[in-house]
Amino acid sequence: MQILIAKDGKQTGPFSQEELHSMMDGGSLATSDLCWHEGLPTWVPISQVLGFPTQAPPPVTLPSQSASLSFGQHPGFWIRLAAHLIDAVIIQLLSTFAGFMLGLVFGASGATNENVIMAIGAIAGILAAWLYYALMESSSKQATLGKMACGLIVTNLQGQRISFAQATGRYFGMIVSALILCIGFIMCAWTERKQCLHDIMSGCLMFKRPR
Repeated sequence: MQILIAKDGKQTGPFSQEELHSMMDGGSLATSDLCWHEGLPTWVPISQVLGFPTQAPPPVTLPSQSASLSFGQHPGFWIRLAAHLIDAVIIQLLSTFAGFMLGLVFGASGATNENVIMAIGAIAGILAAWLYYALMESSSKQATLGKMACGLIVTNLQGQRISFAQATGRYFGMIVSALILCIGFIMCAWTERKQCLHDIMSGCLMFKRPR
């Protein structure tokens, strides 16, 4: 089991239980310091995970402290929908621009088959959307412009930045979520960690960015 530690407002790890025991023996950790591992709904004192007697009661501000860390709350359906709508507008603009530019190129080259030009424009739109999501979600921002506007980030199951390949899988998983009558998107309303189908497929989580 890999455990993340939050101390002085900073997140470190992951660590094994043996490493945490050593750190506590060395005095660098206290039983009241916060930790998190996969399966926990929020950050909890280390004493609850390692079974130590609590040296001091958890601070009254424990919920707000956990929300201020990089692992915040999982966003619900409506805020994710708002972010998706913003991204949809941006994608439409990018796709239109990409299709227009390719149409100009092929038109200038003498191509006259409108069906071919439209097909190429559609492919350009798909590529633009894929690169938009994959590049931005795997970047240091960990979010598209729509998610940034709504204060959301995408992580892997350990709360770390996802790779380009994982972001690519998440994007194409969104197509699957849409194809099944958008039920894949609505799943975040009842899954334990508010994951959509494409989050589950790609091994991703979404969190509210700390303010």
